[in-house]
Amino acid sequence: MSKKNELTLLMAKVLLKLSSESPQAWDQSYCRFLAQGQTRPGFEFVIRWGRTIYTLPVQPEYTDLLAPLMQSLFDEMQVETTHRPILAVLTVDSAKAYKLKLEYNNPQAHEISVQALGTAASYFAKDEVDVPPRDQFKF
Repeated sequence: MSKKNELTLLMAKVLLKLSSESPQAWDQSYCRFLAQGQTRPGFEFVIRWGRTIYTLPVQPEYTDLLAPLMQSLFDEMQVETTHRPILAVLTVDSAKAYKLKLEYNNPQAHEISVQALGTAASYFAKDEVDVPPRDQFKF
């Protein structure tokens, strides 16, 4: 297994653990990481149950684990492709399948927030998920 695959698998396990601690039922979990030095650095986490997206509260120990792993993955990608990603979206489902999407140019791409649903920047395809009422943005 390549180093980038090992890093992705390890990050998927961390995201799965985080999601498993949620009191909200979920079938998919998402982590968006925007590299430091961009317009809005940091993490966003959401979970999905069917067609509904919920913000996932995160304890700092999870971002403390994921940040160096993401940076290491970005280092590996830069060595492999000579281009460094600026953001990543990691997805894990309840069956433990995972995928990773990298972005190299646009820091506004692949937004996973509830507020971005229905916009051109949303990670989710149009009509893939429902836009919840404003009072349900957090659980």
